Amino acid sequence: MKQIADKADMDAASVRKMFETAEELIFGCLSATTPSEQTVIKLMDGLSLECHYIPEKEIHTYDKIVCKPKIWVRPKVTRYYNRKLNRYFDNPV
Repeated sequence: MKQIADKADMDAASVRKMFETAEELIFGCLSATTPSEQTVIKLMDGLSLECHYIPEKEIHTYDKIVCKPKIWVRPKVTRYYNRKLNRYFDNPV
């Protein structure tokens, strides 16, 4: 956060507050995922979060186990972002 604050010529406390607010908003959007829809949050070009709702299910082994419904989030990095990153390492600035 300090590096971002220095690069943007901002106060570190402001950057910290911005990230905390972003985290609250992202958490709220992801936790509102329903069984009928998949939620995708684009954080920046090439980086996003995909959220799926997994319904309750029963596993029949020696005991009857009931798995509660849950939300599963996966980060996604695009091919474009990976290529951009690899080009950076080929030609460091």
